Amino acid sequence: MTTLPAHRRILALATAGAGGDLQPLMAAAIGMQQRGHRVSFMGDDAVARAVVPMGAACAPIPPNLDMGRIIGGVFRRLADLSLDEQGRVVADEVAQWSHGVGSLVSTLLHDEGADLLVTSLFGTGAADIAAAATAIPWVVVNSTFYVGPNPPRPLGDDFGPRAVPIVRSFLPMIDRASMVLHATDQVFDFDNAALPANHRYVGPLIWEPDGSSPTYLGEPGDPWVLVTLSTQLEDDVPLARAALEGLASLPVRVLVTTGGSHPIESLDPLPRNARAEEYVSHAAVLNRSCLVVSHAGHGSVMKAMWHGVPMVLVPWGRDQPGVAARAQRLGVAGVLVRDELRSDTLEAAARQVMDDPRYRDACRGHSERLRRTDPIAAAVAALESV
Repeated sequence: MTTLPAHRRILALATAGAGGDLQPLMAAAIGMQQRGHRVSFMGDDAVARAVVPMGAACAPIPPNLDMGRIIGGVFRRLADLSLDEQGRVVADEVAQWSHGVGSLVSTLLHDEGADLLVTSLFGTGAADIAAAATAIPWVVVNSTFYVGPNPPRPLGDDFGPRAVPIVRSFLPMIDRASMVLHATDQVFDFDNAALPANHRYVGPLIWEPDGSSPTYLGEPGDPWVLVTLSTQLEDDVPLARAALEGLASLPVRVLVTTGGSHPIESLDPLPRNARAEEYVSHAAVLNRSCLVVSHAGHGSVMKAMWHGVPMVLVPWGRDQPGVAARAQRLGVAGVLVRDELRSDTLEAAARQVMDDPRYRDACRGHSERLRRTDPIAAAVAALESV
């Protein structure tokens, strides 16, 4: 007989302002809640809205400590600086954020009697501070490929210049975490087997907000192409425009999702075969898609692989160069360099991926492999072992 572990009181420190950080953390938290553990959150307004279906409490992060506003503000305010200089400023801003939020987390851990703190990568600094003050174990749910000592590739190859100083600042704190769960797959991550003892690959932790599937997705017609933009404010509208223009003459229907980071009107005028939405369930679109065009966000790439849909990736920044390199190595994506992005080059890349059955076959093979795993169960088992 399997014995259910003692129910734990877990505080999840979450932020929706750091791109794809939130989704894997939400998947792990929901898995823990379904096992009977009590999960509460500290997060910004977007996190508070996301946890409503869980019925979980969410202590607010004050507006002046909203991660999205801090990062977006730096990029707008310091646009004239080089990318690596912007990254150093953001790293300093995140460190200040960590001190402000860390003290709040320490108080909340004490008040709630929590016995485990779980956070995303951008919450690492605050969690490290709170754990030092309370002696409570803490876990990082990392939303991308392995981040830690001795990575399979140099940081400068895997991360954009604006992201390198931020990631480097996290490394000493990650070493102090009780455990680090990587929401990716070892095969995807260059078959990396040299993990420190407190690191685990658990596989893609996929979570999407509740949302109905639009009826137009099921209407007869050409197959769909999903074009995704970053959920974090990023200057990636040119990717959507190149995709819209490049795919306009192909026998496909195009759906662009902006993730709320850009107004839909910024994409006007749309070609006759295209639609644009802030949010549509990617799973609903991927079930009817022949191609994904993406900025190479780790979450969107994992979802495409899970559903067996080949990709054209244009890495924009952050961890996206590393994600694109890993997808290209597995043969599931064609990669277009950002500086070469035009409507004609994107059209050519899309035609190549859709016409070459090797991409489709590779995607199907990796989809079957991933679907034989249970990433949420693996994450829950790891959390229960802490």
